Amino acid sequence: MCTNQIQLPSILRGRNIFTKVIPTVCNLKNMLDKLEKHNFEIEKLRQWEKRSYKEYKIEKIINLLIESPKLDWSNIIRSHILTLNGDEIGASVIDIYIVAYAAYSYGTGRDNMFRLIKEKHISEKVNSSNAIYCVGKGDGIFLGLLNKDGTVKDKEFFKNWIENTSADSIENIYLS
Repeated sequence: MCTNQIQLPSILRGRNIFTKVIPTVCNLKNMLDKLEKHNFEIEKLRQWEKRSYKEYKIEKIINLLIESPKLDWSNIIRSHILTLNGDEIGASVIDIYIVAYAAYSYGTGRDNMFRLIKEKHISEKVNSSNAIYCVGKGDGIFLGLLNKDGTVKDKEFFKNWIENTSADSIENIYLS
């Protein structure tokens, strides 16, 4: 288990991290790539891509993504995540947090993730655990939030996420 000083509570911004955790196969990067390929026409996304779009609440920042260089997208989404509370935090977003939670509470890797998923009654299936792990870890790495082993890379982000601190405005941070 990781022994760094960060503490990850099981309730994040009023959302229990062990409920409404739905395994998915589409990661954030793939969804964004497809969205760009289809000129941001959401209806052209496949069902699993639309689910990722919905879980990240991309509709709230779609115009900002369209107007911004692709290199800025991960920072825009990071700031956007800090504006979400309670049930707004979708399953794909919470997967990132669960991967970090597992790494700090159970240890790193798929086996420890499966132990957490099983003990917290999220699922009894290895495939479901693997889907949560792959999406959470992949999205976390893509956004610069997690290290390759699933531990927290950006402790300041997690501190703000946990303490419910967000920017006044996404536009002010990245477009000024």
